[in-house]
Order: sequence, then structure tokens, then C-alpha cells
Amino acid sequence: MILELIFLLTGVQSIILKFKVPPGQQQCIKDSVSQNTLIYGNYDTTSLHYSFTLSIINQQDQESIIIQHANDINQQFHYVMEESGEISMCFEVEDYADVTIFNLFYESGAEIYDQDLLAKKQHVLNLNETLETMEQLQQDISREQLLIVDRENKRKHSFTDIQTKIIGFAGITFGLLIIVGACQVIYVRRFIVYKKLA
Repeated sequence: MILELIFLLTGVQSIILKFKVPPGQQQCIKDSVSQNTLIYGNYDTTSLHYSFTLSIINQQDQESIIIQHANDINQQFHYVMEESGEISMCFEVEDYADVTIFNLFYESGAEIYDQDLLAKKQHVLNLNETLETMEQLQQDISREQLLIVDRENKRKHSFTDIQTKIIGFAGITFGLLIIVGACQVIYVRRFIVYKKLA
């Protein structure tokens, strides 16, 4: 494991980690966090075959999972501690995956004592997530629109081909009818001439 630790003496602790996790194994990073403290992190990975869990261990040693991610190259997480306790960030690689490298940035600190400010901070983070979700939805909608336009163009092209074939078939049929009609006229005229001579 390659570790790079950066501690800022301003009440905020930042940690940058780069580590490898073999298949079927788990790597956990723990930190003690005080009440009303914002924790934030993001990470990227070299594989999609993994799972990430952020758990809170309270003063009664009760552990509860609050965030869980999987199958995404880049992810971020955040949480505001309502009471003092310990957090555990665990990365687990699936059995059939290759050795996976994780790059983790984690930051904790900046205690928020004003509950109104705490709510606003959480609200801003939620808004950021909502905006990212809306951007993703907009991209999905744009792709769907392009697919619809492409399908419509293919249908128009197919309809034009069918029209061309119908017109061609009608032309051939009409030409054959004219030829048959002309043959009948010639046959009738010859029949009449033959009768007169007889």
C-alpha cells in the first residue's frame, strides 16, 4: 500500500491514499469524527468489480451503513456526523476481479455548531447531487432524441424505398396490360380480315 498523508492544522484533516486490493479481499480506513462535523471524499478505481461502504460506529459500538457504492469508476460521498463516533470506509474487490487500485481523497473537519448552517450545508450538497443527476438525465434524453431521429430517418428511407418499388411494379404491370391489349386488338383485326376473305 502506498500512503500519502497530508494533515492540515486548520481544523480540517485531508488524507490522500493510493492502495491496492487483491481479489476477494477488503481494505478499510477508519477515522474518529466529532459531532456536527462534515466528512467528504471521492475516489476512483481501475475496476468496476468492487463495492464501497461508509459505515458509522457510534459510542455504543453499533455499526450502521449509511452509504454504499458499486460498479462505478468515479464516486464521491459526504455525510454530516450528528454525534461523535468513528467512521469506516471499506473497499472490497470481488473474487473474479483483478488486483484493483484505488485513489482515495478524504477530508473531515470544519465543525458546524450552527444547526441552520448545518442544514444549509447539507442542502447545498444535496443540490449538487441533484444537479449532477439532472445533467445525467439531460444527456440520456439527448441520446434518446438522437436515436429517435435516427429511427425516423431510417423509417422514411424505408418508406421511400417501398414507394419506389410500388411505383416500379405498377409501371411494369401497366406496360404489360398495354402489350396484352395491343396483342388482342391485332388478333381481333386479323380475325375479322380472315372472316371477310372466307
